[in-house]
Amino acid sequence: MNGDLWWVPSVIVIGLVVAGVWVLVSASRRRTRARLGQVSAAAAELARGAAISLVRADDLVQDTTDELGFAIAQFGETATRAFASALATSRRQLSDAFALQQKLDDAVPDSAAERTRWNQQIVQLADEATARLTNQARDFTAKRGVERNAPQQLDELRRRLDRVFDRVAGGASTLTRLGLSYSRSALAPIIGNVDRARAALEAAVASVDAAAKRLTEASAEPVGEQLQAAEHNLFQATQLLDAIETGEDQLHRGFANLQKALDAAASELAEARALRDGHEESDTSANLNGVITVAASVQASLREPGRPSDPAADLVTLEEAMNGLDSIRSEARNRQLRLDNARTALAGALLTARSQITVTRDFVAAHRGRVQAAARTRLAEAERQLALAAAESDPVTALDTSRRAMTLATDADALARYDTH
Repeated sequence: MNGDLWWVPSVIVIGLVVAGVWVLVSASRRRTRARLGQVSAAAAELARGAAISLVRADDLVQDTTDELGFAIAQFGETATRAFASALATSRRQLSDAFALQQKLDDAVPDSAAERTRWNQQIVQLADEATARLTNQARDFTAKRGVERNAPQQLDELRRRLDRVFDRVAGGASTLTRLGLSYSRSALAPIIGNVDRARAALEAAVASVDAAAKRLTEASAEPVGEQLQAAEHNLFQATQLLDAIETGEDQLHRGFANLQKALDAAASELAEARALRDGHEESDTSANLNGVITVAASVQASLREPGRPSDPAADLVTLEEAMNGLDSIRSEARNRQLRLDNARTALAGALLTARSQITVTRDFVAAHRGRVQAAARTRLAEAERQLALAAAESDPVTALDTSRRAMTLATDADALARYDTH
C-alpha cells in the first residue's frame, strides 16, 4: 500500500468500532423504552381498575342504603342489625378509598411507587366493601324468598312433622324391646332420645303455629325466624330418632361379635386345660389353673341366660380375662417346650459324656504313674456329675449336669495328656 495512505486501515477499524457501539446503545435504549412503556401501561391499567372498583362500590353503597331501609321496614331493626353493621363498615372503607384517590388527583407530585401502592389499596378497599354488601344483599334476597314462600313451607313442615311424630312411638317401642336384652349402660347413649325428640317436635310445632298465626293475621312481622327454628328442631328430632335405629344395629352387631368371642374363648380354655393336665411342672400347672378358673368364670357369667348385656363392656371384660390366660398359657408352653427339648437332647449328652469319661479314664489308667492330681480330680468330678445327671428327674437340670460332666471330662483329658508330655 502507498505510504501516503497508511492511515486508511486505522480509520476503517475505528469506524467499525464506533458503528458497533452505536448499535448496542440504540438497542439498549429501545429495550429501556419498551420496558418503561410496559410499566406505564401496567400502571395505567391499575389506575383504570381502581377507578372502576371505586365507582362500583360507591353505587352499591348507595343502592344498599335504600335496600337497608326496605329491610328494616320488612324485618325490623333486630333482624337487620348485621346488615346495618356491614353497610357502616363498607362506608368507612369507601371513605378511605376516596381519600387515597384524592391524594392521587391533587396537585402534589407522587412517585410511581406511591401511585401503584395507593391504587392497589383502592382496589382492595372497594372490592372488600362490594363483596360484603353483595353477600348481605344475597342473604336478604333469600329471606324475602322465604317470606314469599312461607305458606307453602308451612304446609310442607306440617307434613314432615306428622311423619316424624309417627316415628316417636316406634322409637319408644324399640327402646322397650332393647331393654329386655341389653343393660341400661348399653342403652345410655340413646335411652333419652324419645323424650328429647318429642320435646324438639313440640318446639317445632310451636314455631310453626306462631308463623301461621302471623300469616293469618297478615302481620308485618316476618316469619323466617320461626320457620328456621321449626326446621332446626325438626332436624334435631329426626337425628335423635335415627340414632335409636343406628344404636339398635350397633348393639345387635356388638352382641354377635361377643358371641363369637365367647365361642373362641371356649376353645382357648379347652386348649389351656389340656396343657395344664399334661404339663410336667406342678407350679406351672397351678398357675395355669388359676387363670383358667378366672377366665372360665368370666365366660360363664357372660353366657348366663337372661342376663342384660352390654356388648362393648362385656367384650372388654372378656378380653382382659383371656389376655391374662394367654400370658400364662404362653409361658407354660415355653416351659413345656424347654422340657421336651431338654429331654430330646439329654440322651445324646449323656452318651457323649460317658464316652469322654471312658476315654479319659482309659488314658489315665494307661499312664498311671505320670498323670497328676488335677486331671484325676476333674475326672472324678465328671463321673460324679454324670451320676447326678442320670439320677435327675428334671430333664433341663439333667441336661445341664451332663454337659458339665462332659466339660470336666474334657478338661481332665487335656490335663492328663499335658502331664504325659
